[in-house]
Amino acid sequence: MRKRAFIFLFAAVAGATALAAQVTTQFRAERARLEAAFNLKGQTEDEILGNRMINPFANPGIRIQKVLPGSALTVTVRGNFPAGTKILSERDGVTLSGASLSTTTYSARVTIPPDEAPGFVRLWAFTPIGIEGPTAVALVDTFFRFDLHSPNGYTVKIAPVEKTFTIEDNKRAFVKYQAEFYKPGESKPFQTVTGNQTFSVDDAPLESHTPYARLDISFDQSTTSPQAELEEINKKLSDPKTTETQRNALMARMGALQTRMLEDMTRALKTDPASLNKTQDDFGCGFMQLYPSKDGAVEGSFTCGQNFSDGSLRVTGTMTRVQ
Repeated sequence: MRKRAFIFLFAAVAGATALAAQVTTQFRAERARLEAAFNLKGQTEDEILGNRMINPFANPGIRIQKVLPGSALTVTVRGNFPAGTKILSERDGVTLSGASLSTTTYSARVTIPPDEAPGFVRLWAFTPIGIEGPTAVALVDTFFRFDLHSPNGYTVKIAPVEKTFTIEDNKRAFVKYQAEFYKPGESKPFQTVTGNQTFSVDDAPLESHTPYARLDISFDQSTTSPQAELEEINKKLSDPKTTETQRNALMARMGALQTRMLEDMTRALKTDPASLNKTQDDFGCGFMQLYPSKDGAVEGSFTCGQNFSDGSLRVTGTMTRVQ
């Protein structure tokens, strides 16, 4: 029984440039000002509460576009925008220009700063009667490499495995990263894990105790585990270019892996149930928070298994943009 416990959080800067992504200080202040100015006179309590459940933007929204840092795109969204409606970018670093607003559509040029980190770019609409809500219009498609070190000699190297995010159902985006863990003085990793960096259009930008962005990645499996091979098989099966002969071979391999996993679990339950959690207890490094400093360095810590590094691995290091 595998535990999905490899969860990794990080925030950083590339070189000496602070990540502007997901900083929402100005947005929150303007949102508070607009909310205080809402004209709710004449509305019943039920109407006020009902308005809080309404999003001014039409659903479904527009097809979300991928965009690189330092570039721009033009978007047009539909909705119910009465006179006095205000449209804001949720990210302080993203600017809107050339805006055109009618009662049913909003168009603008959305400019992404060169230091923006990955994630959805959402616009918010605020109407004078208290209706407000977001819609995602773009995804910043960028990636980083991380080189981290602990005071007790461990090294962690993290890099993206894929070259672009996958956008699923216009609601979720994910990309795979890989993390290699090295023991002191060794050049071969003793643990290699993979996981997805994931964003949802329903989620607000992640908060950080620094002025810079925070990013999350969830590492959940070893590259040597049967689960990792099953994931690759499923990816190939979903590829329309996979031939019928290849599909048959993949299905046979999938069946063999599933049988092996069931046999291993049954054997462990009969002989040593505690061994099911051994990998987690002896390593289990996954949940991690990294925060940047102004000069581009990062620091933070992993929460690890109870038998590894006293359950916590502190790290410092650097971050480099690779796209």
